[in-house]
Amino acid sequence: MDLFVYGSEGTRALERHVRLDSLPAELTLRALPGEKILVGIANSPQRFNLKALERYDAMKQLAFAFRDDDPARPILGGEAVTENGAGTVPLRPLLCRVRLAEVANTMDGYELLEEPRVRLVDLPDNAEILRLEEFRPAELLDAGSWTPLPCDIGYFPQHPEIDLWCYPNDTPENILGTPRPSLEFECRIGGETCSFEVPLPPLPRGCTKEVALTIDGPDEFHYFIR
Repeated sequence: MDLFVYGSEGTRALERHVRLDSLPAELTLRALPGEKILVGIANSPQRFNLKALERYDAMKQLAFAFRDDDPARPILGGEAVTENGAGTVPLRPLLCRVRLAEVANTMDGYELLEEPRVRLVDLPDNAEILRLEEFRPAELLDAGSWTPLPCDIGYFPQHPEIDLWCYPNDTPENILGTPRPSLEFECRIGGETCSFEVPLPPLPRGCTKEVALTIDGPDEFHYFIR
């Protein structure tokens, strides 16, 4: 974890930077008089340019790329303003989890959903590590990698519990703007490739959404998101 200590007044300059190999329950540091802004970032894939981050205003604009994040070791970040010389920094991930919880096949004649696979499309390219809301990505990645389901889907629903990941986009549904991510499910029905796209709701930072999908025919489907 990297801990940055900024002054809370004036230019809010960087007063101290500490890099830790483990996360202690409590850390005591010497500091100049006055309250401080504490910024913590864990699991950063790169070292930091302290010259570029010598003002708190620059730290507020620091963004990480989605391609550099890893769900096994997610990038975490948070900040706090000290009170009486102490503060607690809550570390939160940027990554949002979209889980394909269930896929059902309601077609007649024992028609299979063959070679099923799933991915996310319209992924936010990056996100600011200290932002808590109003994520409005300026750039998008076309799509994530395909993840195959364990087997073809017939009469019995499948519960793949596949986790897909993206950065937040919490644009409200009634506001036009950058498209939010969608879940794309693809399979073969009667030898033909069919694609079904599920638009996702606003995705706040670090959220989890579960999708249940029902295929009624090559051009018919419905879904439930919770």
